[in-house]
Amino acid sequence: MAPGNARDEVGFFGRLLMVGLPGPRVDKVARELVRELRVAGFIFFARNLEGPEQVWHLTRELQKEALFLGDLPLLLAVDQEGGPVQRLKAPFTIIPAARKLGASATPDEVRLLAKTVARELALVGLNMNLAPVLDVARGPECPQWERSFGPEPERVAAFGVGALQGYLAGGVIPVAKHFPGLGDTDRDSHEVLPTAQNPDPCRETDLFPFRRALAAGAPAVMTAHLKVPAWDIRPATLSQVALTDWLRRRLGFQGVIMTDDLEMGAIARDWPLFEAACQALAAGADLLLICNNWQAAFDTGERLRKETKLADRAQEAAARLARLRKSISPVLPDLKTIREYFARPTQPPAP
Repeated sequence: MAPGNARDEVGFFGRLLMVGLPGPRVDKVARELVRELRVAGFIFFARNLEGPEQVWHLTRELQKEALFLGDLPLLLAVDQEGGPVQRLKAPFTIIPAARKLGASATPDEVRLLAKTVARELALVGLNMNLAPVLDVARGPECPQWERSFGPEPERVAAFGVGALQGYLAGGVIPVAKHFPGLGDTDRDSHEVLPTAQNPDPCRETDLFPFRRALAAGAPAVMTAHLKVPAWDIRPATLSQVALTDWLRRRLGFQGVIMTDDLEMGAIARDWPLFEAACQALAAGADLLLICNNWQAAFDTGERLRKETKLADRAQEAAARLARLRKSISPVLPDLKTIREYFARPTQPPAP
């Protein structure tokens, strides 16, 4: 990285971060994250989302902040999977749980549904959906059970690829998750670090849907906070074996690797946030996700700046993220279009 002052360098490492915002408006915190930390993007939760018009205003103002600086468009992400994980409620399309879709729909129906979902996200300025889930959940004891298309890898792959194609067709960046698969676990990574139960060191069952998704053009993959004993003692998110050896080299993925939230219990119980961020970057991750503690995001940028041995890895990650951000159009429909679309009669969940 070219030499510069400390503030510029912290901003450079901020380009590797996706951060949560405290509220539904562009406030002082949001402006500082864009202007000072120069984050790559934001992730939105219920605390940020009040309805179509408010989301449109929020995303529009955030993109204006970035473009004013001459920066690339921001990645603006949401978890709009369906079922138990759907941040945007009615009048947005209500999406059945993946478990239900995998049992009662077809991959083509899921593709069409995902295209509708993506178009709605794009209407209000959201350009990344943290979906589809490609975990092959073996049974109800798995925390991913309702979020998984089924216990068979072929079914998960077919429906996952259908969803991925629909999101892309609707103008939104999909993120395939959670690599290398949480389907063989019975512990929730939000709370503790789960350990893979599948004894197969090649994880053929769990990696099958990811192989299909990558072949279908998945632009981004999210990591799992999961320990695979046959691979490493570290969680996959922090493991060079998982991210570089397997995802990059063996599976040939060239897109963006994004971590799951580094504040989740599976990571936070054993690694301070700044240390987890450094280890994830060193392992091969490009985009580091910090969902709640925005102040910690500044601290993380500062810590990353001091890790000179990560400079080359950071340059590689920043270049990959820049390519993804260049694919985003920051131009939104006018507010009249938003009002007309969401004033339509509410449709029942489909299919």
